[in-house]
Amino acid sequence: MSRQTPHFTPDSASLQVSPSGTRLTHEFGQVGDIRMHWVTAGEGEPVVLLHGWPQTWYEWRHLIPVLAGTYRVIAPDLRGWGETERPAGGFDVPTAAADIGALLDLLGAGPAYVVGHDWGAPVGYHLAASGRDRVRAFVALEASIPGAGGESMLNFSRAWNPLWFFPFLATPGLPERLIGGRAEVFFTWILEQMARSTPGALTAEDIAVYVRAYGDDDAVRASCAYYVNTWASAERIREAARTPLTIPVLAVSGERSLGRNMTDFVRRLAPDAEGVVLPGCGHLIPEERPRELAELVTAFLAKATG
Repeated sequence: MSRQTPHFTPDSASLQVSPSGTRLTHEFGQVGDIRMHWVTAGEGEPVVLLHGWPQTWYEWRHLIPVLAGTYRVIAPDLRGWGETERPAGGFDVPTAAADIGALLDLLGAGPAYVVGHDWGAPVGYHLAASGRDRVRAFVALEASIPGAGGESMLNFSRAWNPLWFFPFLATPGLPERLIGGRAEVFFTWILEQMARSTPGALTAEDIAVYVRAYGDDDAVRASCAYYVNTWASAERIREAARTPLTIPVLAVSGERSLGRNMTDFVRRLAPDAEGVVLPGCGHLIPEERPRELAELVTAFLAKATG
Protein backbone atom coordinates (compact mmCIF):
# COMPACT_ATOMS: atom_id res chain seq x y z
CA MET A 1 0.00 0.00 0.00
CA SER A 2 1.11 3.56 -0.58
CA ARG A 3 1.65 6.04 2.20
CA GLN A 4 -1.59 7.75 3.16
CA THR A 5 -2.52 10.62 5.44
CA PRO A 6 -5.97 11.49 6.82
CA HIS A 7 -6.37 14.24 4.21
CA PHE A 8 -5.04 12.40 1.18
CA THR A 9 -5.67 9.19 -0.71
CA PRO A 10 -3.64 8.71 -3.91
CA ASP A 11 -5.53 8.39 -7.17
CA SER A 12 -3.35 5.36 -7.85
CA ALA A 13 -0.03 3.98 -6.68
CA SER A 14 2.34 1.21 -7.58
CA LEU A 15 5.26 -0.40 -5.82
CA GLN A 16 8.58 -1.16 -7.41
CA VAL A 17 11.76 -2.65 -6.03
CA SER A 18 14.95 -0.94 -7.15
CA PRO A 19 17.98 -3.04 -8.15
CA SER A 20 19.34 -2.43 -4.63
CA GLY A 21 16.18 -3.89 -3.09
CA THR A 22 14.72 -0.54 -2.00
CA ARG A 23 10.94 -0.34 -2.22
CA LEU A 24 9.83 2.59 -4.37
CA THR A 25 6.24 3.80 -4.13
CA HIS A 26 4.87 5.66 -7.15
CA GLU A 27 2.05 7.98 -6.18
CA PHE A 28 -0.30 10.33 -8.01
CA GLY A 29 -2.47 13.04 -6.52
CA GLN A 30 -4.00 16.45 -7.06
CA VAL A 31 -1.53 19.12 -5.92
CA GLY A 32 -2.97 22.57 -6.38
CA ASP A 33 -3.99 22.94 -10.01
CA ILE A 34 -2.07 19.90 -11.31
CA ARG A 35 -2.09 16.16 -10.99
CA MET A 36 1.40 15.31 -9.80
CA HIS A 37 3.48 12.14 -9.82
CA TRP A 38 6.12 11.43 -7.19
CA VAL A 39 8.18 8.55 -5.86
CA THR A 40 8.72 7.85 -2.17
CA ALA A 41 11.04 5.50 -0.31
CA GLY A 42 12.26 5.03 3.25
CA GLU A 43 11.25 6.50 6.60
CA GLY A 44 12.48 9.39 8.69
CA GLU A 45 12.97 13.09 8.12
CA PRO A 46 11.97 14.14 4.59
CA VAL A 47 14.49 14.67 1.81
CA VAL A 48 13.10 16.13 -1.41
CA LEU A 49 14.94 15.43 -4.69
CA LEU A 50 14.16 17.85 -7.55
CA HIS A 51 15.24 16.80 -11.03
CA GLY A 52 16.36 18.88 -13.99
CA TRP A 53 15.80 19.05 -17.75
CA PRO A 54 15.45 16.87 -19.75
CA GLN A 55 15.05 14.36 -16.95
CA THR A 56 12.54 13.10 -14.38
CA TRP A 57 12.60 11.62 -10.87
CA TYR A 58 14.49 8.74 -12.53
CA GLU A 59 17.77 10.66 -12.43
CA TRP A 60 17.86 9.98 -8.67
CA ARG A 61 17.67 6.18 -9.03
CA HIS A 62 21.19 5.73 -7.63
CA LEU A 63 20.81 8.18 -4.75
CA ILE A 64 17.36 7.12 -3.51
CA PRO A 65 18.45 3.71 -2.12
CA VAL A 66 21.30 5.34 -0.17
CA LEU A 67 19.14 8.05 1.38
CA ALA A 68 16.15 5.78 2.02
CA GLY A 69 18.07 3.93 4.70
CA THR A 70 17.90 7.03 6.90
CA TYR A 71 15.37 9.45 5.42
CA ARG A 72 11.92 9.61 3.88
CA VAL A 73 12.77 10.36 0.25
CA ILE A 74 10.28 12.26 -1.91
CA ALA A 75 11.19 12.59 -5.59
CA PRO A 76 8.51 14.35 -7.67
CA ASP A 77 8.24 14.99 -11.37
CA LEU A 78 8.14 18.77 -11.72
CA ARG A 79 5.19 20.57 -13.29
CA GLY A 80 4.86 19.61 -16.95
CA TRP A 81 7.61 16.97 -16.90
CA GLY A 82 7.62 13.21 -16.50
CA GLU A 83 4.24 11.88 -15.43
CA THR A 84 3.11 15.14 -13.82
CA GLU A 85 0.35 17.04 -15.61
CA ARG A 86 1.14 19.67 -18.23
CA PRO A 87 -1.27 22.54 -17.66
CA ALA A 88 -1.66 25.59 -19.84
CA GLY A 89 0.78 27.67 -17.79
CA GLY A 90 2.74 28.12 -14.59
CA PHE A 91 6.10 27.01 -16.00
CA ASP A 92 8.28 29.29 -13.92
CA VAL A 93 10.46 28.84 -10.84
CA PRO A 94 8.14 30.41 -8.22
CA THR A 95 5.14 28.39 -9.38
CA ALA A 96 7.10 25.14 -9.55
CA ALA A 97 8.42 25.83 -6.03
CA ALA A 98 4.88 26.47 -4.80
CA ASP A 99 3.90 23.08 -6.25
CA ILE A 100 6.55 21.38 -4.13
CA GLY A 101 5.46 23.28 -1.04
CA ALA A 102 1.88 22.16 -1.66
CA LEU A 103 3.05 18.57 -2.08
CA LEU A 104 4.88 18.67 1.24
CA ASP A 105 1.75 20.03 2.90
CA LEU A 106 -0.31 17.29 1.29
CA LEU A 107 2.04 14.64 2.61
CA GLY A 108 2.33 16.24 6.04
CA ALA A 109 6.09 16.22 5.56
CA GLY A 110 7.07 19.26 7.63
CA PRO A 111 10.48 20.96 7.21
CA ALA A 112 12.56 19.08 4.64
CA TYR A 113 16.06 18.76 3.29
CA VAL A 114 16.13 19.62 -0.42
CA VAL A 115 18.49 18.54 -3.20
CA GLY A 116 17.99 20.14 -6.62
CA HIS A 117 19.75 19.54 -9.93
CA ASP A 118 19.62 21.80 -12.99
CA TRP A 119 16.14 23.45 -12.99
CA GLY A 120 15.47 21.65 -9.71
CA ALA A 121 18.13 23.84 -8.05
CA PRO A 122 16.44 27.24 -8.59
CA VAL A 123 13.10 25.61 -7.73
CA GLY A 124 14.59 24.27 -4.50
CA TYR A 125 16.17 27.62 -3.73
CA HIS A 126 12.88 29.47 -4.20
CA LEU A 127 11.11 26.96 -1.98
CA ALA A 128 13.64 27.72 0.76
CA ALA A 129 13.60 31.49 0.17
CA SER A 130 9.82 31.86 0.07
CA GLY A 131 9.24 29.89 3.28
CA ARG A 132 12.19 30.26 5.59
CA ASP A 133 11.01 27.48 7.90
CA ARG A 134 10.20 25.11 5.03
CA VAL A 135 13.72 23.90 4.17
CA ARG A 136 16.29 22.77 6.75
CA ALA A 137 19.26 22.48 4.39
CA PHE A 138 19.75 22.78 0.64
CA VAL A 139 22.06 21.09 -1.87
CA ALA A 140 22.30 22.68 -5.35
CA LEU A 141 23.77 20.66 -8.21
CA GLU A 142 24.92 21.98 -11.58
CA ALA A 143 22.55 24.84 -12.43
CA SER A 144 22.98 28.13 -14.27
CA ILE A 145 20.67 29.79 -11.77
CA PRO A 146 18.80 32.71 -13.35
CA GLY A 147 18.97 35.81 -11.22
CA ALA A 148 22.12 34.62 -9.47
CA GLY A 149 24.55 35.13 -12.34
CA GLY A 150 23.57 32.15 -14.47
CA GLU A 151 22.89 34.52 -17.35
CA SER A 152 26.65 35.11 -17.57
CA MET A 153 27.07 31.62 -18.99
CA LEU A 154 25.21 32.66 -22.15
CA ASN A 155 28.39 33.92 -23.77
CA PHE A 156 28.46 33.09 -27.45
CA SER A 157 31.88 34.56 -28.17
CA ARG A 158 33.23 31.01 -27.90
CA ALA A 159 33.15 28.66 -30.87
CA TRP A 160 31.18 26.09 -28.89
CA ASN A 161 28.85 27.01 -26.04
CA PRO A 162 27.28 24.03 -24.26
CA LEU A 163 24.28 26.18 -23.35
CA TRP A 164 23.34 26.99 -26.94
CA PHE A 165 19.96 25.32 -26.39
CA PHE A 166 19.06 27.82 -23.66
CA PRO A 167 18.22 30.80 -25.93
CA PHE A 168 16.96 28.37 -28.58
CA LEU A 169 14.29 26.96 -26.27
CA ALA A 170 13.56 30.45 -24.93
CA THR A 171 12.63 31.74 -28.40
CA PRO A 172 8.82 31.97 -28.34
CA GLY A 173 7.09 29.69 -30.81
CA LEU A 174 10.11 28.52 -32.84
CA PRO A 175 11.55 25.44 -31.08
CA GLU A 176 8.15 23.73 -30.84
CA ARG A 177 7.87 23.89 -34.64
CA LEU A 178 11.39 22.63 -35.22
CA ILE A 179 11.34 19.85 -32.61
CA GLY A 180 7.73 18.77 -33.14
CA GLY A 181 7.69 15.27 -34.63
CA ARG A 182 11.48 15.00 -34.11
CA ALA A 183 11.66 14.96 -30.32
CA GLU A 184 13.32 11.54 -30.16
CA VAL A 185 16.23 12.75 -32.30
CA PHE A 186 16.57 16.03 -30.39
CA PHE A 187 16.46 14.64 -26.87
CA THR A 188 18.63 11.63 -27.65
CA TRP A 189 21.32 13.96 -29.00
CA ILE A 190 21.02 16.36 -26.04
CA LEU A 191 21.33 13.57 -23.49
CA GLU A 192 24.27 11.95 -25.27
CA GLN A 193 26.08 15.31 -25.26
CA MET A 194 25.32 15.91 -21.59
CA ALA A 195 26.75 12.50 -20.68
CA ARG A 196 29.86 12.69 -22.85
CA SER A 197 32.18 13.49 -19.92
CA THR A 198 31.51 10.06 -18.37
CA PRO A 199 31.00 7.32 -20.96
CA GLY A 200 28.49 4.79 -19.72
CA ALA A 201 26.80 7.18 -17.28
CA LEU A 202 23.63 6.87 -19.34
CA THR A 203 22.80 3.58 -21.01
CA ALA A 204 20.63 3.36 -24.09
CA GLU A 205 17.82 2.22 -21.78
CA ASP A 206 18.28 5.27 -19.53
CA ILE A 207 18.14 7.63 -22.50
CA ALA A 208 15.01 5.85 -23.70
CA VAL A 209 13.32 6.56 -20.35
CA TYR A 210 13.88 10.29 -20.77
CA VAL A 211 13.02 10.32 -24.46
CA ARG A 212 9.66 8.69 -23.67
CA ALA A 213 9.05 11.32 -21.01
CA TYR A 214 9.80 14.26 -23.34
CA GLY A 215 8.94 12.73 -26.67
CA ASP A 216 5.53 14.25 -27.42
CA ASP A 217 4.72 17.76 -28.59
CA ASP A 218 3.05 18.75 -25.32
CA ALA A 219 6.18 17.86 -23.37
CA VAL A 220 8.19 20.01 -25.79
CA ARG A 221 5.77 22.86 -25.12
CA ALA A 222 6.31 22.56 -21.36
CA SER A 223 10.09 22.42 -21.83
CA CYS A 224 10.15 25.58 -23.89
CA ALA A 225 7.84 27.40 -21.47
CA TYR A 226 10.33 27.10 -18.59
CA TYR A 227 13.03 28.66 -20.76
CA VAL A 228 10.75 31.37 -22.15
CA ASN A 229 9.96 32.34 -18.55
CA THR A 230 13.63 32.45 -17.51
CA TRP A 231 13.82 36.23 -17.17
CA ALA A 232 10.63 36.42 -15.12
CA SER A 233 12.02 33.68 -12.86
CA ALA A 234 15.33 35.54 -12.64
CA GLU A 235 13.62 38.68 -11.40
CA ARG A 236 11.81 36.76 -8.68
CA ILE A 237 15.06 35.08 -7.62
CA ARG A 238 16.83 38.44 -7.43
CA GLU A 239 14.03 39.74 -5.22
CA ALA A 240 14.27 36.72 -2.93
CA ALA A 241 18.07 37.01 -2.74
CA ARG A 242 17.78 40.39 -1.01
CA THR A 243 17.38 38.30 2.12
CA PRO A 244 20.22 35.72 1.99
CA LEU A 245 19.63 32.15 3.01
CA THR A 246 21.12 31.30 6.39
CA ILE A 247 20.41 27.56 6.40
CA PRO A 248 23.25 25.13 5.54
CA VAL A 249 23.80 25.16 1.76
CA LEU A 250 26.10 23.07 -0.43
CA ALA A 251 26.86 23.72 -4.10
CA VAL A 252 28.23 20.83 -6.17
CA SER A 253 29.38 21.11 -9.78
CA GLY A 254 31.30 19.23 -12.42
CA GLU A 255 34.77 20.36 -13.46
CA ARG A 256 33.84 19.84 -17.13
CA SER A 257 30.62 21.81 -16.84
CA LEU A 258 29.96 24.79 -14.56
CA GLY A 259 33.05 24.30 -12.40
CA ARG A 260 33.60 27.06 -9.85
CA ASN A 261 30.90 29.21 -11.43
CA MET A 262 28.30 27.14 -9.59
CA THR A 263 29.63 28.06 -6.16
CA ASP A 264 29.72 31.73 -7.19
CA PHE A 265 26.06 31.58 -8.25
CA VAL A 266 24.94 29.91 -5.04
CA ARG A 267 26.91 32.26 -2.79
CA ARG A 268 24.92 35.17 -4.22
CA LEU A 269 21.92 33.47 -2.64
CA ALA A 270 23.58 32.00 0.45
CA PRO A 271 26.91 33.74 1.22
CA ASP A 272 28.12 30.99 3.56
CA ALA A 273 27.47 28.13 1.14
CA GLU A 274 30.06 25.40 0.83
CA GLY A 275 31.31 24.54 -2.65
CA VAL A 276 32.60 21.31 -4.18
CA VAL A 277 33.83 20.76 -7.76
CA LEU A 278 34.02 17.12 -8.87
CA PRO A 279 37.11 16.49 -11.04
CA GLY A 280 36.41 15.16 -14.52
CA CYS A 281 32.65 15.31 -14.03
CA GLY A 282 30.16 16.93 -16.37
CA HIS A 283 26.62 18.16 -15.88
CA LEU A 284 24.85 14.93 -14.92
CA ILE A 285 26.27 14.52 -11.41
CA PRO A 286 23.61 12.12 -10.04
CA GLU A 287 24.35 9.73 -12.91
CA GLU A 288 28.03 10.41 -13.57
CA ARG A 289 29.21 10.37 -9.95
CA PRO A 290 26.48 8.63 -7.91
CA ARG A 291 28.81 7.26 -5.22
CA GLU A 292 30.63 10.53 -4.67
CA LEU A 293 27.36 12.43 -4.62
CA ALA A 294 25.85 10.00 -2.12
CA GLU A 295 28.85 10.46 0.17
CA LEU A 296 28.69 14.26 -0.12
CA VAL A 297 24.96 14.47 0.48
CA THR A 298 24.82 12.04 3.38
CA ALA A 299 27.74 13.74 5.14
CA PHE A 300 26.27 17.20 4.54
CA LEU A 301 22.80 16.24 5.78
CA ALA A 302 24.23 14.51 8.83
CA LYS A 303 26.18 17.67 9.69
CA ALA A 304 23.11 19.84 9.04
CA THR A 305 21.04 17.61 11.32
CA GLY A 306 23.58 17.80 14.10
